[in-house]
Amino acid sequence: MAILTQAEIDGKLRGENLNTWLQLWQAEQGPAKLPSLKLMAAAIPFPDDKNLRVLDLCCGPGDAGRTVYSRFRNASIDFLDRDVFFASLCSAVNQRDGVPGQTWVRDLLTPDWRSGLSGDYDAVIVANALHWFSLPRAAALFGEILALLRAGGTFLFMEPADPEPAFASGFNRWKNAQPSQHRREDWMQFWSRVNALLGCDYIKQHYDRVDQARIADQLSVSGWIGLLKDAGFQSTDILLRDAEKVILIALKP
Repeated sequence: MAILTQAEIDGKLRGENLNTWLQLWQAEQGPAKLPSLKLMAAAIPFPDDKNLRVLDLCCGPGDAGRTVYSRFRNASIDFLDRDVFFASLCSAVNQRDGVPGQTWVRDLLTPDWRSGLSGDYDAVIVANALHWFSLPRAAALFGEILALLRAGGTFLFMEPADPEPAFASGFNRWKNAQPSQHRREDWMQFWSRVNALLGCDYIKQHYDRVDQARIADQLSVSGWIGLLKDAGFQSTDILLRDAEKVILIALKP
């Protein structure tokens, strides 16, 4: 079956209950994500009334960017993802809720993914996406993100993180005793609904090429911090470290 265009997906989403889609996505992502996004938004080092310019990178349906907007009501939020369904859903919710900014469909594996973006962002936020890339590509992306920020701009991201080898045994025993943050049935419910709406096996069409060299959960916290430092970021801080992920924040000098 031919891959649907964004215009075709836009049409299929018309009349859909967008809140239902957001609720399904929130369940799919697990209960820990929304508090984590609120922490990231709270840590952005600008006054609440600033006319902030933000890029929600690999945005999915846009929950990270809209969480930032809930604090910075004068902000303009741009959203970017390679997935046309997510871009359509994100754009529909943003239009309904009056969130200023643009939504872009771009693949971060292509060298021109920044084309058309205005740059000089005050903040770039990424939630659970960088680990899908290989380590060399992630390192290059950090440099490209740095170039999109103005001086003093903030980069925030949330990604899986492994413990350092010296601490892995005890950490993993503790991790295995923690309640899971995700349920497969929630994942299935969301993506089955996508397949039913679009009339195709959407995951097979769009996600059947998994990079075997991807980072996954193999990078430690210090490894992520190393990527930030190598790219030229400064003032790095750890906002959160739990059983599954780390949240980091850094500034462009």
